[in-house]
Amino acid sequence: MIRILIIGVFLLNVNVFFAQSSNPMRIEIIEKGVENVVGIPLENKTLLILTHKEKRAPKGEHWVINIYNSVFFKVGNQNLYLPREFELFNYKLMNDSIVYLVFAEKDGYNSSVMIYRLNVRTNIIRHTYIKGARKARLLYLEYLKDKIFLIGNNMDGLQEQLKEIYLTKGIEIIAPNFPEYTNIIASYSNIAANKVIVMSSIYRGSNMGVFYNEFNGQDNISIKNQLHEADNISLIDGSLVESKGHALFFMGTFNYERGKIKDINKLVRVGTFFAKIVDGHFAFFKTNKFSDFTNLFSTLSYKDQVRVKENIKKGKNVDLNFRLLIHKEAIKQGEIYVLTAETYYPEYHYENNFDSRGYMYQTQVFDGYRTNNCIVAAFNENGRLVWDNYMHVDNIRSYRLHENILTFAEKDSSIVLAYYDNGKIKSKVVKGNEIVYKKSEDRVETVLNENILYESNSLIQYWYDNFFILSGYQTLYGRDGKKRKVFYFNLISFE
Repeated sequence: MIRILIIGVFLLNVNVFFAQSSNPMRIEIIEKGVENVVGIPLENKTLLILTHKEKRAPKGEHWVINIYNSVFFKVGNQNLYLPREFELFNYKLMNDSIVYLVFAEKDGYNSSVMIYRLNVRTNIIRHTYIKGARKARLLYLEYLKDKIFLIGNNMDGLQEQLKEIYLTKGIEIIAPNFPEYTNIIASYSNIAANKVIVMSSIYRGSNMGVFYNEFNGQDNISIKNQLHEADNISLIDGSLVESKGHALFFMGTFNYERGKIKDINKLVRVGTFFAKIVDGHFAFFKTNKFSDFTNLFSTLSYKDQVRVKENIKKGKNVDLNFRLLIHKEAIKQGEIYVLTAETYYPEYHYENNFDSRGYMYQTQVFDGYRTNNCIVAAFNENGRLVWDNYMHVDNIRSYRLHENILTFAEKDSSIVLAYYDNGKIKSKVVKGNEIVYKKSEDRVETVLNENILYESNSLIQYWYDNFFILSGYQTLYGRDGKKRKVFYFNLISFE
């Protein structure tokens, strides 16, 4: 069982569940006049809080960056002015003090980008703006010592522009170009070898297949190898994980519809793949359908479980159509690699409307993505599925897909799955196919002397060592009888 400690001015001893300090370490952002708040816990024990102001400034959309140290003391701040509809796309900490913050149009479409280079020690900030092309889409960002790579589709329109753009002296921005009908699956920065690796697939035409692309600090591909995977499948998404020596493990999800759908990202996942890449080639490539998993049936409804079991008895091919959000980072446990994914589905409701002639029609309204399960699956060095497990998720819905579930490894090789919802940390501990501790709920008192009337957008994020940050919106009712709305950050520790 995990134990939770609220961090305050003084750290108290932990009892069986958790201990509440007399003064929880907390940061509050007043909700009034704020459109959005983003917390970025950096591994150098720095917390960045980005606040998007509701009031628009003549220079553009007004954002504020506040820099906090490990005891939540503010050590710096900066004002940012961005084009409308821009949002934080990605960030990266380099050299323990330099943070790159990349803002882009929603979901990376049109690939217009604003890049900031912030020194969290000196509070010095620089920026550059890149105007995107109409059909371009930014998907990933990779960083080497003195280069930033913008990885995406239809980026060829940026080439001439980038020749004249420099973020600061010695920093070069590169946007590699990929062939038409390319699905970019994963990317990886090997800083020690000064190269960026991109896995892609061409899903239409005579050159269909999976490709290993290597960039040696330039926008031109230095190495491009066509790899061979199982026939008649499409690789949808994945991640690259460093292995022993110079090898990489490549893992993700696939579908059987090869080259038949215009938008490959709309394909439903039917299984996982696991491959090892040595010197730019597959040492092996293996697939597992979701029907091969041991515990995955438990995530299905009773009706679906009966249907699937009947099909298996009849010898029919069973494909469990999951929509999966693959976590970007895999967990390494010795010779085992654990992949985490969240299953989700879009929710809608219908509204009745009337046209000018009085005829009624219905409009479909998107309510957000509902996360319903977290799946963990472990593979050995040879790509064999070793075990799988899951945790059912309640009450998480968001308009954008992002990682809601926190997973981390304990010293005894067990895996903790946890998420934060409405003032409670809900967690489960698994070890292989076994359940070490069943799903439990621990109430966390994030504020003193006030009643919490409502919470939303709750999130738990890893920071450093055993420390984690809780955040979200709260409506509070004080002893003075007044209500107030805040976005808050609290520090906790799992032990």
